[in-house]
Amino acid sequence: MISFVHDLPAQRVVFAPGAVARVADEAARLGFNRALVIATPGSGARLGGRLVEILGARAAGLHAQASLHVPKPVAEAGVAAARAGADGLVAAGGGAAIGLAKIIARDLGLPIVAVPTTYSGSEATAIWGMSEGERKFTGKDARVLPRTIVYDPELTLALPAAVSAASGMNAIAHCVEALWVPDRTPFLMALATDAMRRFAAHLPRAVADGTDREARAECLIAAWLAGVVLASGTGLQHKLAHVLGGLGLPHAETHAIILPHVMRFNLGAASRARASSAAMVRIASQRC
Repeated sequence: MISFVHDLPAQRVVFAPGAVARVADEAARLGFNRALVIATPGSGARLGGRLVEILGARAAGLHAQASLHVPKPVAEAGVAAARAGADGLVAAGGGAAIGLAKIIARDLGLPIVAVPTTYSGSEATAIWGMSEGERKFTGKDARVLPRTIVYDPELTLALPAAVSAASGMNAIAHCVEALWVPDRTPFLMALATDAMRRFAAHLPRAVADGTDREARAECLIAAWLAGVVLASGTGLQHKLAHVLGGLGLPHAETHAIILPHVMRFNLGAASRARASSAAMVRIASQRC
């Protein structure tokens, strides 16, 4: 007989074209007076600078030094920057920026407003990760879950096709892994199925034409759902991706490459998961 415990922490989600303009309101709602904006260099820093302007007097500055897998020196620099007087964090970008904000939140107890620009789904999870040398460490801590997510599909329009495809496969891996983790629930499985349906219909469109606003919005919704699905836990797929991440391999592309092999290994010994996988593929292929 099926049994499960469904216990998801509360999280506010603001989703709309142009929603980035609401970041100051969301910061005020959380009581931020000195919000440190976390971003990556380059395009991430440009978005971060825009958010500093939107925050106005509530901004404590921009820390645009986030990098993939959150190397320990990067984490330490981020914690030091926030310790200088920030009372909240605004993480702008993909998994690298949100990942660094999570480490700062874990160590200093600062709340996060996440402004995602990829489909990583990290903003919807309480999972943190940090690398040191050739090892990557991960954990789960309620303090790192962003209090608010601001989704603005317009921020994803310039996402390159290759990044869109790999990031989408990362999110799809979240959905597939939910098939076999022990703590899966009917609710999370329903989210996984819906996310797969949205990706099947809209990810190819977003890759083919990055300016397709409808496709971008649908993929961002699917990414959010896929991120929530990770509340059920992770298994071999994510463990391998994190181990390989410690060796410097990019997270999203690694997920895409190992997914069919992990599926073949796991589904061969899990008849119920195999049946769920087939049903999920059928529903996704309907392209509703």
